[in-house]
Amino acid sequence: MKKGLLLLLLLLSSCAPSVQHYAQIDRYLYQEQYTEADNVLEKSRNNYGLRNELLYYLDRAMVLHLAGRYAESNAFLDMAESRMEELYTKSITSEAGAMLTNDNLLPYEGEDFEKVMVNVIGALNYVYMHQWDDALVEARKIDHKLNVFNDKYEKKNVYKEDAFARYLTGLLYEVKHEYNDAFIAYRKAYETYEVYEQDYGTEVLPPLSVDLLRLTESLHLDEEHSFYRNMFSDTSWVTQEERSGEGEIIFISLDGHAPVKTDYFIDAPIPDIKGGIYYLRVALPKFVIQPDELDYVEVKLLDSGGAVSSQEMFLAEDISAIAVKDLEDRIGRITAKAIARATVKYLLSLEVRKKVKDDPFADFLVKLGTNIYTIASEQSDKRSWQTLPAQIRMARVAAPPGSYTLVAEYYAANHRLLMKKSYPVTLMAGEKAFLSNRYLGNSR
Repeated sequence: MKKGLLLLLLLLSSCAPSVQHYAQIDRYLYQEQYTEADNVLEKSRNNYGLRNELLYYLDRAMVLHLAGRYAESNAFLDMAESRMEELYTKSITSEAGAMLTNDNLLPYEGEDFEKVMVNVIGALNYVYMHQWDDALVEARKIDHKLNVFNDKYEKKNVYKEDAFARYLTGLLYEVKHEYNDAFIAYRKAYETYEVYEQDYGTEVLPPLSVDLLRLTESLHLDEEHSFYRNMFSDTSWVTQEERSGEGEIIFISLDGHAPVKTDYFIDAPIPDIKGGIYYLRVALPKFVIQPDELDYVEVKLLDSGGAVSSQEMFLAEDISAIAVKDLEDRIGRITAKAIARATVKYLLSLEVRKKVKDDPFADFLVKLGTNIYTIASEQSDKRSWQTLPAQIRMARVAAPPGSYTLVAEYYAANHRLLMKKSYPVTLMAGEKAFLSNRYLGNSR
């Protein structure tokens, strides 16, 4: 009886955090009541539990980012990053316990793309506070993390670069007038977007061809400039000198819900040594993309006389596609671990049954109990950073110095208007003004 109770307690302790508070958070976010959403998170601290404190830090950081409380957001991102580093070397004790239940017994350490998004959101926080040097520190952290991932997986993982992070880095270097570093970042972004197009269906950003032509000409990189002129022969562009007389708006939109994980099971009834049936179950996770009506976003720049320019925002990062593909890429390693876990449970059940081999009734109860325990305890790790957006869109709008209104219109596939936001902005020559919005989309 005591052993059965111990197993039950161990099983209960392996549960994932409660997710009930996310519905309430979504309602507040949809209404742009970000402070109220953060209050819900703060009061839900105990729902996460010690094993999931990383998720608490991440959710608080994202909601505070949306609330415009950027310094507080970065404080939680710093705690999240510290926790990720602590968990890099996993506890042997926790691993052993997880082999008897499931991976939810382990502290959550984050997906690789989530670890990079910590620094992306951190960089944006610093951007909106005009702390450009600190934003570049976050960009350099991203570079280090991507190198670590490649070393860890021997460059075999699909997610080994981040195109949006590279592009954002280029923008930051331009703000600092470090144009050689900006060119290197843009070149790396272009190379990565070519891979993105193949892996995730995310096309190369339209402004990149202009950026590469403009900077190679300005830096007198004749060979590189000739190369890009041949590659982008149909691209119209202006020189760095011409651009310096204008201001520019960088509009970033965080759209939709990040994908969520769910279980799928592989069940295999196998005969045991006494002629009975043991139900071997393997649970594996998969990301499920959240449906959304959003099809495209149009950005218009207006002055006192009306429209100055109009463009469709481009998709800069498809977090949903990255999450799905990255997990699919790692599913072989996850499956091997799940099979090993199921095997341990099976061998343990055999040992338990040996102890009651002379008592048919006790043998029946043990067989029933071990089968129930195996099925009930087998869960995949379905934890993830649920307050992330599904996609990141961006627009770059250049204009002469002056006062404007930026209008962002969000449309469904049938050209039905879903949301409209307006932002007053004053541009100065050579200035980059960063603006942002969060489009939540459909309720979950």
